[in-house]
Amino acid sequence: MSEIFVPLPSKEYISLYLEQSFDGFLIGIEKFSSNFNYLYKIDDLKDVINDLKKHNLKLYVSFDRLYFNNEIEELKETITELLKLDITGICYTDVGLLNILTELNTDKEILWLSNHIGTNSKTINYLNKRGVNNVLLSNEITKDEIIKIKNNTDKNVKIGIQLYGFLNMATSSRKLLTNYFEYIDKKKEKDSYYMKDKVKKGTYKVVEGFNTNFYTGKVLNGIKFYPEFINNNIDFIVLDDYMLNENNFYNIIEAFSSLRRAHNDLGFVDKLEKVVDANTYYDTFYGFLDKKTVYRVEDYE
Repeated sequence: MSEIFVPLPSKEYISLYLEQSFDGFLIGIEKFSSNFNYLYKIDDLKDVINDLKKHNLKLYVSFDRLYFNNEIEELKETITELLKLDITGICYTDVGLLNILTELNTDKEILWLSNHIGTNSKTINYLNKRGVNNVLLSNEITKDEIIKIKNNTDKNVKIGIQLYGFLNMATSSRKLLTNYFEYIDKKKEKDSYYMKDKVKKGTYKVVEGFNTNFYTGKVLNGIKFYPEFINNNIDFIVLDDYMLNENNFYNIIEAFSSLRRAHNDLGFVDKLEKVVDANTYYDTFYGFLDKKTVYRVEDYE
């Protein structure tokens, strides 16, 4: 059965999330993670992990940033400390971090948060030879492409897809907001701004931290695709609460976990899609799950 993973919230919301049925947390840590509502210090994380393991949950620590040369030694030290904890595995986006994990010779699971480049089975099968055994695919591919990639990927690799939340459209290692405000000679008063698309009339959020990230103006609601993913053996899905209301996210988890138990009830699917929409204060959309991108790799076998 397809597993469900959600971000680890602040301590005040953990007990609320645990009332629902899901399989594990993706954990953000200070300095080395982004796209989380809450980032943990390693010292605080130790007690939290001990408590969460009592609930038989999988725990992956997320390194989803792009890193700089002057951070490498501290990055190695941080990962070394984390590998001593009772976690399931490490998530990475920056390929340099895979080299660090290989160097440390860890027996923990490795989950590739592929961002925009997890679009074909050949890359995944190659990375599997380097120790990667879980992959979160790109958000820019269709439902049919996701299923085809799953069917052509080595059987010992678990394939997942994000089905709820804002989508990350682009990441830059540069501080683009800082540079922009310096260029127009104005003060940058906060770390996030909205950018307007004059052509599509849409609004997108730009967030600057260690990197700069661009997000969709709408929230992905892919629950109607979940039954087909279950029936085609997609191993896991990720529901993302970043920049969304944690209390409402409780109902999002409930909707997906309820559908997992009755995924062949088409009427139930329609009802739950409305529940997810009602608990999302932004316009929802299907992302690229039901339509092809303009530019894509032709051979995505």
